[in-house]
Amino acid sequence: MLESSCLCGANRISFEGDISVKMRCHCIDCRKFSGSTNTNNIALPLAGMKILKGTLKTYTKQVATGNNMTSHFCGDCGSTLYRISTFNEGVAAVMIGGIDGLETIEDGKAHVELFVKNRPSWMAPIQGAKQVEGTWLPDHES
Repeated sequence: MLESSCLCGANRISFEGDISVKMRCHCIDCRKFSGSTNTNNIALPLAGMKILKGTLKTYTKQVATGNNMTSHFCGDCGSTLYRISTFNEGVAAVMIGGIDGLETIEDGKAHVELFVKNRPSWMAPIQGAKQVEGTWLPDHES
């Protein structure tokens, strides 16, 4: 079981289930909401999620693919803990930076990089990771 928390500690969630994919995303929305060049996420089944503490706020936006993406974040410190897309509603894209402990981050090398057309020229591709121009899911090749 993995636990994730926000920066201020007001929210804590847990996830049970297997990681289906590890992703690095370079889409413009991920840049904007993370304040960085990309996000690093693990995909976990939403059915295995439990709220242990707090109440997350949500923000839904239509993204470049035409799907809606809902971010779940702390209303106090702003930390996004996970996102859900209408493209794959049963799966949570969990921000690995919020996962407690270092093991998941150390083992978090992405299987796939998304929206690589937006990757900064100074950032090297992840060796061995599938490189995708847009979005991708294991059972939704595009």
